[in-house]
Amino acid sequence: MGRPALEATRSLGSPTANGSPAMSAGTVVSPVHRVTQCACRLEGLHYIEPIIDTVLPDTPERIYNLMFASSEFLKDFMRLNQKLDDIQILSDWAPSPGNQGCLARTMSYIKPLGGVIGLKSAKCEIRNETVHRDFDDYVATVTTTRTPDVPSGGVFNVKTRTCITWASSASSRVVVTSQVEWTGRSWIRVFIERSAYEGQRSYQRELECAMRIYIQGHQTEFIPPGFDPAAVAVAVQGQSVPTTPTTPSRSAARSEETARKEREQERNQRGLQWAYDTLEGAIELIRDAWDQSSTSTILYFVIPFLVLSNLWTLMLVGRREEAGRRKEMRRTEEREKWMQGIITALLEEPAAGRQPGALPAAGSQAPQSVRLPESRRDEVAELGHSLDAVEELGHSLYAVEERLRLIRQCLQELD
Repeated sequence: MGRPALEATRSLGSPTANGSPAMSAGTVVSPVHRVTQCACRLEGLHYIEPIIDTVLPDTPERIYNLMFASSEFLKDFMRLNQKLDDIQILSDWAPSPGNQGCLARTMSYIKPLGGVIGLKSAKCEIRNETVHRDFDDYVATVTTTRTPDVPSGGVFNVKTRTCITWASSASSRVVVTSQVEWTGRSWIRVFIERSAYEGQRSYQRELECAMRIYIQGHQTEFIPPGFDPAAVAVAVQGQSVPTTPTTPSRSAARSEETARKEREQERNQRGLQWAYDTLEGAIELIRDAWDQSSTSTILYFVIPFLVLSNLWTLMLVGRREEAGRRKEMRRTEEREKWMQGIITALLEEPAAGRQPGALPAAGSQAPQSVRLPESRRDEVAELGHSLDAVEELGHSLYAVEERLRLIRQCLQELD
């Protein structure tokens, strides 16, 4: 496990290597260490969502052991502070099968959700992987959290990267970033991501508070030799987030700027994908529910749906038939009135033609001209021809009757 690279003897009370005053009197041997920065930050490997960035007293080695290797502290924090149940260390730290230089550990617990509706608790599966461990430089650990019991729990996991670097000779900087990784679609994607990030921030803040309390109660274990515990606590509280004393290279700065732009672009794309993800997730949710349901359960939903659909169809068809019936009745009445007016006009026009200059009888009204629509002109013309034929037939019958009358008169004279 490495120790600080440079040991120096100095009088406490004289300026230190970084220009700050010493924290106690006397001549002691104390470690002096440069400020470091993790390579994953320079390479843009930090996740898109910043969770916490803080400075804690003590070296990266002891902070790492407290956060990940101290089973007693972690179990007490999870059980008493986080109210977690059934905490199990499934496998202790061991080299990862795919990468012998990477240490991995798996654990699980039951987390109460506290919701009024829905799940009361959910199982969380945790995998910690220490991807870089050099206590003279920095330590980087990636935590993967899966929650298979929650909605859409099978299509996402939460990645958390914890980087611990040297902030000074007696303190360490802890930077935590997070990101939700998706392997499928979900219609509640935005809600899941927001809840995951809020949960990560709450957990890390409470963990930081518990670590500070624990360190305060065990100063002899965590304050490096040669430093006054009270002065270290004051210095850490007033210490701003450190920066590297040397200016990064242009390529590193460009890489960080490129990573920042990519993260910004990804944030913008998440909003545009929300509608599509919502539709796709809803379809997949219905499909999953269909696949996981039994035949009787499906029938319980299908039969009421079909009954309601048929009732709605009958009501809709009945309304349409009633509206069509009323419309047809109005159309028939209008047609009858129109035909009556046409016949009246055609019958009165010949009578008026046979008596030129004749005035209409008292109390009678002159026939009004009827304006015919374009679609009825053929019918009116055909009706006019029929009336003319009837009139000619009447004249013929009148002539026949006159001839019969003359024949009868001749017969009577002969008798």
